[in-house]
Amino acid sequence: MGALHPIRRIDALNRGNRAHARQIESTISPAHRRSGTLARMTKNDPTLAQIAAQFTQFDVAKSRGGYMILDRRTSSPVARLRPIPGADRFELFYWSNAKGRWTTFGNIGRLNLMIESAHEIVENDPIFRIPRSR
Repeated sequence: MGALHPIRRIDALNRGNRAHARQIESTISPAHRRSGTLARMTKNDPTLAQIAAQFTQFDVAKSRGGYMILDRRTSSPVARLRPIPGADRFELFYWSNAKGRWTTFGNIGRLNLMIESAHEIVENDPIFRIPRSR
């Protein structure tokens, strides 16, 4: 008798098949995990390096066409930057609990920000702060 597994059928462990028992491997590959550091990067990404050089107090990870700015203490996302194609500018997003998704920062719609301006906003605007636990 075996147990169902999303990838394949795994035989139940009993005295007769201990020699064939193996650890079930995770379906998430290490390349898809959030690294948070540039040291684990496998490909050369100049945009990621540029963002990491500017956001020195945060970790930076590539994420679905954009870049996540992560708090080093908690690994929680603080902000999201998406490069604007054909320009050296970025769109800045914050997490909206009301909408349940990443939302454009600013009340006039899509902002085209230089990396320095995005860094200044993330550092100084209270919407991007993660409260410290006591």
